[in-house]
Amino acid sequence: MNPINNLSFTINESLDSLVRFDSAIKEYDVVVPTDCFGALLKLEYASEFYISIRSDRDAGRFGFEELDPNMGDYIAGTEIPYYDYYGGYIIRLDKREACFEHDLDATITIDAGSTEHGTDRYEIHVHRDSGKEIRSHFQEHSFFDDEYGISMPYLIYVPSNYDSTKRYPLVTCLHGTGEIQEPISAVIKKTQMATAFAEDSEAGLRECIVLVPKCTIRYDEDDNWTTLNQYVRQRTDSPFWPMPHLTVAWRLIEIIKEEYSVDDNRLYLTGISSGGFGAYVLAMDHPHDFAALVAVCGAANPQRVESLKHTPLWIFHAADDPLIVPAYTLDPTLAALDKAGIEYRLTRYPEKQVFWQTAHFCWEVAYKNEELREWIFSQAKDGLNDCGKEEGSASDDGTQGHAIGDEVNNIAAQAIAAARRIDSI
Repeated sequence: MNPINNLSFTINESLDSLVRFDSAIKEYDVVVPTDCFGALLKLEYASEFYISIRSDRDAGRFGFEELDPNMGDYIAGTEIPYYDYYGGYIIRLDKREACFEHDLDATITIDAGSTEHGTDRYEIHVHRDSGKEIRSHFQEHSFFDDEYGISMPYLIYVPSNYDSTKRYPLVTCLHGTGEIQEPISAVIKKTQMATAFAEDSEAGLRECIVLVPKCTIRYDEDDNWTTLNQYVRQRTDSPFWPMPHLTVAWRLIEIIKEEYSVDDNRLYLTGISSGGFGAYVLAMDHPHDFAALVAVCGAANPQRVESLKHTPLWIFHAADDPLIVPAYTLDPTLAALDKAGIEYRLTRYPEKQVFWQTAHFCWEVAYKNEELREWIFSQAKDGLNDCGKEEGSASDDGTQGHAIGDEVNNIAAQAIAAARRIDSI
């Protein structure tokens, strides 16, 4: 008899399995994107069989003496834990810096055994490209701001066939909190926020310049684009005040406009997590400068959204984001946008469709969306296109003011602590 009747191997947000199961086939080969750090394995098997799933690679965390299955910890050769919430096994793929120097190959072994029928073994061979080729087109530089005494590292991509007689759109990408204490290279290794645009450009599609400024710790551990982390620790009354790094990032944009042939009518801005907070603030502070804004799992100050009325906006968020909780961030933002009569596009990923590292990491899906990249490049200040509002939902209690209520402080603090445990290793 066949111990396994069906299996699926999916990555974030995709409903299509990378494996087409055939009971006669015991080995499968799959290819996952460069910024894929986990896949969800689901099985249907005969009840008399015991299932054991292992990987030949570590889960990518240090400190294995304190393994926590709830965080997806496992060492090569040990059993991978089952997740009731997702109804399957999350196969965690290494995300440490060193692993991006080479392509990653991992073998997932599934043993289905019983005392009566013995053991059948299935293998899934996973391949992940390192992304080194597109990263090689980014150059690292540094900009020193005299007023704040901040030296801001930044990465910049310029098309290989750059022609100074042409005008190029400029895409500015603001990273999240997880990258603040990491090398700037981590931003383009662990996300496709910047590389997706550069890859299109190198292929002759939507040629552009891509700027990745780096927020580093200058004053204290809560340094960020905005006062989000200070707010969570109850050190300030709002998560939306700009910090010096955000001002320096704007000054850097102006420098890049002087150094390169940039189309001033096509300045695009995007940010993830705390970078999403920062992107909202930067767009509000410069309401006539950006031709489009893409905010991923961030939030805007509802009291200031009027400033976005001239900026085409596409918002991405996961319904079960445990860190930037939608009820306290996304919903009040949307309610304020609706009240102000501002059009926007919204992609809200359903629960359980973004699963690793958590639903917070929906940027692993967002920037793979070619429609997003087509949409952003269709926007220009001298000829705005219809934003095509898809959805707007008000917060349940109609709360205005700060988008994160006091009651979520403890939840947010715990979630940020969990995220730091993940991102710091």
